[in-house]
Amino acid sequence: MRVRSLRVEATSSAGTIVAVDKFGLDIFPGDVIGLIGESGSGKTTAVRSLLGLTERNVRITEGSIYFQGEQVLGGGKNHLDRLRGRHVGMVFQNASSSLNPLLKVKTQMRQVLRVNRSDQNASAQQRRIEEVISRMGFHDPKRVLRSYPHQLSGGMRQRAAIAIAIVSEPEIVIADESTSALDVTTQAEVMELVRELATDMGHSLIYVTHDLLLAAEVCTRMAVMYGGEIVEEGPTASVIASPSHPYTLGLLRSVPMWAKRAPLVGIEGTPPRVTPGFTGCRFASRCPHAVDGCSQSDVAWTETRPDQGFRCIQPEGAPLHLGNR
Repeated sequence: MRVRSLRVEATSSAGTIVAVDKFGLDIFPGDVIGLIGESGSGKTTAVRSLLGLTERNVRITEGSIYFQGEQVLGGGKNHLDRLRGRHVGMVFQNASSSLNPLLKVKTQMRQVLRVNRSDQNASAQQRRIEEVISRMGFHDPKRVLRSYPHQLSGGMRQRAAIAIAIVSEPEIVIADESTSALDVTTQAEVMELVRELATDMGHSLIYVTHDLLLAAEVCTRMAVMYGGEIVEEGPTASVIASPSHPYTLGLLRSVPMWAKRAPLVGIEGTPPRVTPGFTGCRFASRCPHAVDGCSQSDVAWTETRPDQGFRCIQPEGAPLHLGNR
């Protein structure tokens, strides 16, 4: 999937805000991408927009999306509904609300296959259901298939939701804060499971989270969002070891590290309300390196190499050259 210059606006009685702006992302087979940022940074709106799952008051106003070389959004086209389920699966934050409480897990998996894999007969669908559920780490997978969601624990429900998302063999899986309601041990187990499934099948995973350390454990690449924009992107090791954007550095300083003992430093202030007329860097009001130029014009994307870059005129490292984003 290739996303270019996506802009999403939300309208309410309080006016219009720009929830996502200049959003660009390239997703290749086998990628495990972490979409990182605090609450309100636009992560969830961005990934829901990729599937056309936004609320009625939210709309995509600019940008294009290509899937396997075919344009599905932009140029008068909007075929995002073709991607849902069959090509892109989604695991939502709260499995309890995303699972149908009136249907057994097996029935829900079968329904997904009927809609998205009508080319398979009933026997093939049954084999696929059993294959997927057996890989979820359940002690008794047959009992899980016979169970209603309320008969499962939180971690088991999340695994069931993952099974439903991947049963139709989508090329991309989006996990939106899918472990935030779980305890730390179960979080690690579920994320390792999702990562293994994505890489073993040669598919791609977009992991949406505010947990920088958990993402660092499972993601090969990171895209850091702030104020609706991607402000830094690159290989996980590079972003963690040598962040270029002050916001990325602020996130790293605000979480505890096992490897080093240092006081936690929070990021003062709050994210701005971005309206259609907003100009300048969105992090400027909270940035310790801000200068007058930061608020005078929009900040261009600085590309340090084809798969890495940032959006800042006062970076932690020196920019090399400008690239389009």
